[in-house]
Formats: sequence, C-alpha cells, structure tokens
Amino acid sequence: MKTNLVPLFLLALVASLSFAFHNPTEEVRTFNVNGFDKLDMGSAFTINVQQGSNFSVKASGRDEDLDDLDVNVSGGTLKVRYKNQKWGWNNRKNVRFEITMPQVRSMDFSGACTATVKGFRNQGNVDLDISGATTATIDLDADRVNVDFSGASTINLNGKATSMEGDVSGATTLKAYGLQLKTVKLEISGASGASVAATEKVDVDASGASSVRYRGTASVRSNTSGASSVRRDG
Repeated sequence: MKTNLVPLFLLALVASLSFAFHNPTEEVRTFNVNGFDKLDMGSAFTINVQQGSNFSVKASGRDEDLDDLDVNVSGGTLKVRYKNQKWGWNNRKNVRFEITMPQVRSMDFSGACTATVKGFRNQGNVDLDISGATTATIDLDADRVNVDFSGASTINLNGKATSMEGDVSGATTLKAYGLQLKTVKLEISGASGASVAATEKVDVDASGASSVRYRGTASVRSNTSGASSVRRDG
C-alpha cells in the first residue's frame, strides 16, 4: 500500500511544481504619473491606450518584471523602458499596460510592442513612429497624421484626418483603408506595402519592390522604381 502511495505523491508534487512554474503570480502596479501627451515605449509590451479626462497608467505582469520597469514623464512624454536592458528577452514574461490620457500628440512604439489605441477624437497634429516588428491598431480623429513606420511592423489605422504624410520602409505593412483622408503623401521603400483611401490627392514615391493600393476619388501622382507599383483598388 505504501509503495503505491509514493508514485502518487511524486505525481502530485510534479503537477504542483509545473503549475507554479507555468502560472507565476501576476501583480498590478499603478504609476503616479501625469501631464503627458506623448508616448515612448520601447520593449515587447502589450499596450492599450484610450482617451479619458484623467491620467492613468497601470501595468500587470510578474513581480520581477514590474520591479524592473522605468516609468517616468519628461518633457510631456511618458517613457517606459526596462532598467536592466541586458536581461534577455527570453527571461521576460508579458507585461500589459493600460493607459488613459486626455490628448495625444505623438506615439513612439518599438521593440516588438503590440499596441491598441482607441477613442481619441478632436486631436490636432499627431506623430506616429512605429518600428522594430511592432504591431499597432490605432483609431483616432486628427487634423494631420505624420507617420514614420519601419522595421517589419504592421500598422492598422482607422478614424479620420485631413491629411497623412510620411515614410513607410523596411518590409512594413500599412493598412489604412479605415482612415478617412483628404490627402496622402507617402515615401515607401524596402518591400513595404500600404493601402490608403483619400478624396482629394494621393502622392506616392515608391521604390524597392514596394506597393501602394488606394481607394477613393483622389487624383494620383506616383513615381515608382525597382518593381514597385501604385494601383487603384476596385
């Protein structure tokens, strides 16, 4: 009888250790920061940002990862990094941020972030800088959107703006049919792809086997080289 109990005990012990290993305790931290209208976040975080009347920054994840966070505001920019940059990515677990802010002027996401931004209305000029294999879905209403997208990132844009202008490079994908625009001006390169919609003007310089697809009634000026293309969709 005792002999049979030993394997059962060992099995239960292994199961409990496995559960503890795969399900580390998750903590939630609230950071007492405010007065920012710009974001600069540079690691593989999961980020949810929404418009609200008050400032709020919360992070959830493992204790050791949260302890290593450097969260501060400088010059109106909320900056988030890990203090110990030498600690390998494979030692990190996912850290999720929930951010609320009244207005947004710029967002800089890099380092394989996954970002969702929604609810921002009646914004002025907004700068979007996204790189490093980041995936972002952004919904906003703004006067003008300035973009710098690179590094094999994927960006989905929705909402409306008077104009969008900037660069798309490095095997990046921009999906912006859901962003209502009057004018678009893009330089696209490095085997990147973009889909845009505009009612007045589309101005594109495309190189390096890149492609742009457009919808709407806009007039089009395009300059292509190196197996690139600019075509109407539908």
